[in-house]
Amino acid sequence: MPVTALVFAGGLSRRMGEDKAGMFGGVERLRQILSETGVTRTVVLCGSPSRRSLFEGEVMVDPDGLEGLHQLIVWARTAVGGTVLLVPCDAFLLTKAGVQFMLEHEESGGVPTDVQERRQPLFALIPETCFLDAQATSVGGLLADLPTLDTGALGREFTNFNTPSEVARHQLEPFR
Repeated sequence: MPVTALVFAGGLSRRMGEDKAGMFGGVERLRQILSETGVTRTVVLCGSPSRRSLFEGEVMVDPDGLEGLHQLIVWARTAVGGTVLLVPCDAFLLTKAGVQFMLEHEESGGVPTDVQERRQPLFALIPETCFLDAQATSVGGLLADLPTLDTGALGREFTNFNTPSEVARHQLEPFR
């Protein structure tokens, strides 16, 4: 069954101090990994129209009037149809193994856990058959009915980053 990856790259990265969508190989690194693992389509959700030119391939501008990432997920899933894999642009540790792990759960979908066994909804796999409640008020609420996927040794891959100190703590090099 085809899977579309939705790469979130529309944030301002204020706390990071630079655009996370270009760090550590950025969106292009993620696009390559997704392609190599059998994801059939990758769509970059770029935020504002001014960011569209920053990305190659299929790019969608966030529509006006949305009140949070949870509403963006509902809109984007409707726009692309089918099964979707969510990928934040700051998934600096995500590898083919992590994507393959998620794709193994294509039928049931799910939300992976990180190394601290916390659900990481921005990496969720949402099957085509999954109902998303458009009345949800958060991403966690929107995806609450998806099963939790214990990632075991792969938990580190489902980490996202908001500040330079988080990058330093994971000893990522080089920090650009």
